[in-house]
Amino acid sequence: MSSPFPHPQRLVQRWGEAASFYGQYRYNGVPLKGHPGVDFAVAGGLALLAVDDGRVTEISYEAEGLGRYLKLEHRWGESLYALLGEIVVEAGQRVPCGQLLAHAAESESEAHVLFHFAIRIQPYNRFDGWGGFTDPLPFLDPAAVDTLDEEPVVLDVLHPMAVEEPGMRRP
Repeated sequence: MSSPFPHPQRLVQRWGEAASFYGQYRYNGVPLKGHPGVDFAVAGGLALLAVDDGRVTEISYEAEGLGRYLKLEHRWGESLYALLGEIVVEAGQRVPCGQLLAHAAESESEAHVLFHFAIRIQPYNRFDGWGGFTDPLPFLDPAAVDTLDEEPVVLDVLHPMAVEEPGMRRP
């Protein structure tokens, strides 16, 4: 997979962290085992790019959770981009690897905002306690991820998820 960013970004929450916090949320009726993706501290408005050739399958909004998000379908599975600002693609659109999909959300009070990224690799099981998601870090170029603590970024990285309601469709 290519990087979802034009240059390295600061990783602030890894896959599987905070099991007790995320365990209070359900995905398709199953309690989560931990954080089902990775979060980065990014500058508001940052360009977010397609990690591989694909098709935009969903653009939606989840209040109190993923916020504005989009999903891409790839030959190997899906990628999920969440906590977005402006989205510049349309549902059904085919996109090449590296194409601009969206911009990170903007904040009037914070220099950095969260961007949530996750992948599902086929075949996947949405009832596995992870929502079918897999840790994306082993598949990303290590040069795209900054894990150094040179400049501390203070963010509430334990972003809540929407409480699952009967009949709710999770991304």
